[in-house]
Amino acid sequence: MTAFTISHAADAATAKAPCGNAPPGSVLDDSVRGAIGSTDPVNACVDVLRSPKDGPRRLRIFVDGKQVLSNHSVALGPNDGGVNGDPFQPLQINHGSLVVQNSGGGGPLTWTETWHLTIRNGQWIVAGWDYDATDTHSAADDGGQFDTSVNALTGEIRDSYDPPDDDDTNTKPSTRRICKLPPDWRSPSISRVATIRNTSWRCDAQLGKPL
Repeated sequence: MTAFTISHAADAATAKAPCGNAPPGSVLDDSVRGAIGSTDPVNACVDVLRSPKDGPRRLRIFVDGKQVLSNHSVALGPNDGGVNGDPFQPLQINHGSLVVQNSGGGGPLTWTETWHLTIRNGQWIVAGWDYDATDTHSAADDGGQFDTSVNALTGEIRDSYDPPDDDDTNTKPSTRRICKLPPDWRSPSISRVATIRNTSWRCDAQLGKPL
């Protein structure tokens, strides 16, 4: 009897496997293997588990068969995406970073957050994060397209706003801004993801302040 369940695995021959021992009853949502890091990459295996009752997800990173990181914040749970459903998207390894994405929303609002995780000087860090949201309200009611991209390695933040295309009464212009990440948030530990998620990173007076 197996100790875990593979989510939506139609073909056992092509199903992914957990990177290490999984708690009994755990559901494996995804796993990926590859090189993470740019200056001194490591061959890693990453998986995402959740409890059978759709509880919080746990992201785990293994190197040389040993677990080196466990985090319950990066991959959102099945009930965290709003009416649009489960927000968790398949894992990717791209240009030396592990990419974890969640997408959700409901009603007039849809959103996507993307986390870029890597290892530098032996520490697992957040290399950057992106937040994109679309609000279908009119510009007068604060609708439009909002995009924020943070490079936590260089410290550069880019944010933009575009009003709705179909709003003939709009008087708000599109904006493009670049600003600097506060020094305390350069290359933050992955353990700070929950705090990052609940902080404003737009280039205005609220930069670095809780939402």
